[in-house]
Amino acid sequence: MLEKLRVVIVDDHQIFRKGLSLLLNEFDDIKIVAEASNGIEFLSLLETKEFDFVLMDIKMPMMNGIEATKIALQKKPNLKIVALSMFGEEEYLENMLDVGAKGFILKNISKDELERGIKMVMAGNSYFSSELFDLLTKKVSTSSKKDKDSGEVNFDKLTKRELEVLNLICKSFSNNEIADKLFISLRTVDGHRANLINKTGSKNIVNLVTYALRNKLVEIE
Repeated sequence: MLEKLRVVIVDDHQIFRKGLSLLLNEFDDIKIVAEASNGIEFLSLLETKEFDFVLMDIKMPMMNGIEATKIALQKKPNLKIVALSMFGEEEYLENMLDVGAKGFILKNISKDELERGIKMVMAGNSYFSSELFDLLTKKVSTSSKKDKDSGEVNFDKLTKRELEVLNLICKSFSNNEIADKLFISLRTVDGHRANLINKTGSKNIVNLVTYALRNKLVEIE
């Protein structure tokens, strides 16, 4: 029998925590080991509980999710933390990713999407709710049009194929969709994504999209 994934839910709304806990308990391979209502309560669990995966609210009293994520990953770097977010909190998502969160999901997530997101993160990938990613992309695109050029960019360091992949990433295509559209393997797409992040000095996909739009490497309608 495979060991269950041990999950902690951190959110300051008890009704939401209970609802999410009930949803997660429907999965045979997941075990809810604890809940917390703020960052301080969550950090205390690091000393008393063993767990692998955290669903972390961003805006909470006492200590927010950004600070709690930063401290937790300093103590347990292998912990997987995903941000729980609502529409209107997009400004905080980049901060969550910068401190080490592996992605973000909407609080009204469906059961299937929640399962897919958890599996992707535990497999070593990032996961972003498409609706939130689209909002971030549009926000960055709008602001980049108002900004002055951020300096000369060395276009030569990105290959033609990498630019094609980058363009599709910025349009919110999934890895599978990019592979199908460009007639390449999923592994090849993963390789191009890794190269793009490395070559642009980005920390994550959202940073990569920001870099691409601000430096006019791609344009989104």
